[in-house]
Amino acid sequence: MARTLAKHVCRTLAKHLRRVLADGEPALRSGRDEDLHALRVGLKRLRYNVEFFRCLLDGEAKDALDLLALGQEKLGMISDDDAFRRTYAALLEDLEVDDPRRLGLEARLQASKQERERAVEALRALWDGGEKRAYPESLTASISEALGSLSNVVS
Repeated sequence: MARTLAKHVCRTLAKHLRRVLADGEPALRSGRDEDLHALRVGLKRLRYNVEFFRCLLDGEAKDALDLLALGQEKLGMISDDDAFRRTYAALLEDLEVDDPRRLGLEARLQASKQERERAVEALRALWDGGEKRAYPESLTASISEALGSLSNVVS
């Protein structure tokens, strides 16, 4: 029974990790809302599965969960900026050209676009690693480390 459960945990986490790794690079390259949202959903699924199996994993998978939370946080900021941009654009559509509120909304829309660009660049820097280990490598290593106790059961 333990062997079957251990195999299931390994397969499940590996499947979700592969999805995140496959979606990551293309999403960061395109920078499209939909692609980044799909990456965020993939990170959430992986995180929820790690949390679900946490009691079976070495060190309760703290490093993996911290990395997943960091990625979700950065993607959440981008998602928030996307939502704000859509809201501001919709509000602008409803205003007359000479409405004095347009200036403020246009400025806020532009600021939101710049905030999003900075957030995407910060996510790309995290993913690439820069001076540190690249995010995909760190995430893979932390999940492998967390699965360490299970590999003895599966072998």
